[in-house]
Amino acid sequence: MTDWLVTGGSGYLGVHLAAAFDATVAARRAGCGLFDPALERMLQESRIIVHLAACVAKSPAAASSCFEVNSDGARWLCARLTERHTLVLASTKDVYGAHAEAYEVVPEECPTTLNGQNAYAWSKRLAEDYARFYAAQRGFRLFILRLSTIFAPPTPGNPGGLVSGFARAIRAGQPLQLRWQGRQVRDVLPVTELARVIRACVASSLAQETFNIGGGAAYALTLTELARRLGQIHGVAPRLELSDAAPPPGDQRRYVSDLSKAERALGWRPAFDLDAALAQA
Repeated sequence: MTDWLVTGGSGYLGVHLAAAFDATVAARRAGCGLFDPALERMLQESRIIVHLAACVAKSPAAASSCFEVNSDGARWLCARLTERHTLVLASTKDVYGAHAEAYEVVPEECPTTLNGQNAYAWSKRLAEDYARFYAAQRGFRLFILRLSTIFAPPTPGNPGGLVSGFARAIRAGQPLQLRWQGRQVRDVLPVTELARVIRACVASSLAQETFNIGGGAAYALTLTELARRLGQIHGVAPRLELSDAAPPPGDQRRYVSDLSKAERALGWRPAFDLDAALAQA
């Protein structure tokens, strides 16, 4: 039995996590996606599963794909785990929907009832419940990480998320169109810190926990501040096109992770050079 398996291991986070853990990679691009008998065999040959494989599209047209991949895919995977496994399930801050905007920093106790969430967010919320059900039935350890704005250096075929998209546009001299004057707040965290969190989960004596994981208040910026900081790092003035248009439905206006639970339970708090990390995005 190998130690680590990363599903979605060819994605923008998966490539880096697989390298950090010297993990076996399962990925659709590598011919071993969800629902594949080959992946079922790999699950049985591994001890620690970091489940990243997901449909991240947020448009209404992608709803069916989100539920099939994120919800049914997680259910399929969890039904094949046993008491010898540890599952780290990548969820998202989006499960909180607009409830998050009532908090300066968002705790795990924030409600997750329906409040503006799109199908992507709701499919991940269902995945969490499937994982909890099967962990109770089949006895595997479970860590659900509700991730905020995680970023990573680019890899072939991976455009990355919000931070990478900003950095790429700024380097290319392309305009960034920001609604709501770019006042939306996000807490950013590099993938190296996410790897630290996952190692801490696995090394702990905990059986099942849910954690909000992001940069926290120390690494929170408005989108305008993020763009300007990236511009300073790359020596290019960002071309910002600011408007008063409201953020799209499901786009939280403020999200900053409350990291106190992770600090208490895992002894983890982010400590990194923000400019050095952003320079790699």
